[in-house]
Formats: sequence, structure tokens, C-alpha cells
Amino acid sequence: MITIKDMAQLAGVSPTTVTNVLHGRTNKMSKETLEKVQEVIDNSNYVSNMGARMLANYGSKIIGVIMHFDYRTDINIIQDPFYAELMGSLERRIREMGYYMMFYTSGSVKESLQLARSWNVEGLIINGSTPEAWEGIREELNVPIVFIDSYSNKSELKYYNVGLDDFEGGYIMTKHLIRLGHKKIAFFATNEVGVDAERQKGYREALRENHITFSPNDYVELYYNKSNRHTQLWEFCQERLSQYTALFFASDFLANDAINSFALMGVKVPRDISVVGFDNNIFSELCRPKLTTVQQSVSEKGYKAVELLVKAIRNENCEEKDIRLPVKLVVRESVRRIEK
Repeated sequence: MITIKDMAQLAGVSPTTVTNVLHGRTNKMSKETLEKVQEVIDNSNYVSNMGARMLANYGSKIIGVIMHFDYRTDINIIQDPFYAELMGSLERRIREMGYYMMFYTSGSVKESLQLARSWNVEGLIINGSTPEAWEGIREELNVPIVFIDSYSNKSELKYYNVGLDDFEGGYIMTKHLIRLGHKKIAFFATNEVGVDAERQKGYREALRENHITFSPNDYVELYYNKSNRHTQLWEFCQERLSQYTALFFASDFLANDAINSFALMGVKVPRDISVVGFDNNIFSELCRPKLTTVQQSVSEKGYKAVELLVKAIRNENCEEKDIRLPVKLVVRESVRRIEK
């Protein structure tokens, strides 16, 4: 087995430099050195000594959980109740199944691959990335991977996933608003891919069925950064709020943040504008007025992902490879009826 010292000689650097690359300590390293060392590591298919020792004991019993976010420098994802509940459910079920969890937020697939190798994981659970991004890499790792909340653009691509009927959630919420007389409904999300895209598709289908024309201006892509997002909401209130009677946010986190921002501008919900969200997490209960939203079971999503992965690790039959959990409309106080 190749050692860190061997790789250092091949790259023409010190063993300390190789160790720093393996552990992601590359901030003070030149791009040229990083690329040179990384190439040697990749070509060597290196597995850490700790991982090798654990492997000798018939498996590491480690399940890697990777939250894949390009914007991780802008937010602490655990501050969002969705991710906090998801992480808690994953850790609990992994422990109950007799495994250990290693958690990391990653900005790139290459970085995630390096971590998976050094941990010597028996399987991976990935949230925030697509199967396409990991196509080919899965064979290189040779471990099962289960995605959470992922959508593939390739119908022939085979992968494990646990998600939600996001389309139905967007659809039933929009139909609820239309039944209450709303025809001018804007949709807010942080991107146009994955779960947000599916929720928007459901929203647009409900509009279409009710002969309400969707305009590109009806979709607002919000910034992750809090300060920039609040500036966006202020500008929307000043310039466009009067064009709508209801705002559909793709998460309770965004909806609650918007309600608080609107209050500072003297805009009251639902008197001046109706607001709805998606998730039915603690934010929907704590905000005032309480939020009309779409319920999903985040904990069940985590449990199902772990159970599916452990079956794959043990080479057991997995009849369901793409699980979509149901949703439910939760009606509270943040929407008012539009009188004809």
C-alpha cells in the first residue's frame, strides 16, 4: 500500500504538504502545488491508514453524510430547521442500525470524493447534489450512494433516492390559494433546480389548469445571503408588491424571513398580502401570523435514506429505489380570502 511518504516523493513535496491536502488544509498552498499533490493522490487511490486498519476489522461501519453546498460560506445550514431535523434523524437511524456517521458540508464533488476515500466509508448519503454529478465516481468509490431530494435529468440513470412529492406540494398549495380567490400569485425560491424546480412546476400546473397566465416576472429567485435577500424583499415591496395578492415561498424559512421583513416596512400579513410556505417546520408555528404551508416528514426522509443505504451495503434486495414521500396541506392564518 502506498504511504504518505511515497506520495510526497512522487510529488516532490514534504509529507506534511501531502497530509495537509488529504485533510483539506490548502488555504495557504499555491494552486500549482495543490494540483500536483492532488494528482498523485488521485492516481494512487489512497486510503488513510486509519481507514485501512478499520477495513481489516471487516468494514469501517462508517456512513458518510455529505451536504453539498456551493454557498456554504454564506450560511450555517444547521440554522435552518429543515437541515437540523434531517441531520438529527440521519444520526439517530445510523446509530440504531449499528453504524457511525461522518458528516461534512462540501463545495465540490471532487472534495467529497477525497473525503469519502479518507474515511473509508461503507456507503454515502448525499444531499444537495445530483446523480449526474456523481456518475462514474460511484464506480470509482465502489460503495452504495443514496441521494436525498435529488432529481435526475436522465431517465435511464439508475440511482437510490429518498425525496418528496414536491410537485404535488406546489400544486395543492396553489390550488388552495386560487380557491380563496387569488389569481396574482408570485413564487419565491433560491434556485430553479431540484426540489424548488419541482415545487414551481406544481405551482405553474395549478395556474394553467385554472387558466391563469404565468409570467417570468412571477418567479423571484432569492439570494442565500441574508443582507442581499432583505434588500431584494425591500425592492420587491417598493416596486412590485401591489401587483400580487399572494406570495408562495418554497420554504418556511424564506416565508418567515419575508414576513418579518415586511413587518419592518409596515406591510401586514395577511391584511396587505397573503404568504404561504413549504415544510411545516418550527418556523411555521412561531411566526405571526402562523403560516399556511405544506407538510413534509423530514425525519421519515432521513430514516428511509439510512434504511435504503444499509440494505444496499448488505446487498439486500431494494425494490424501491426512488422513494417519494407524501405531502399534506396545512391551513393556518397567513392567507385571506379575496372577495369577488
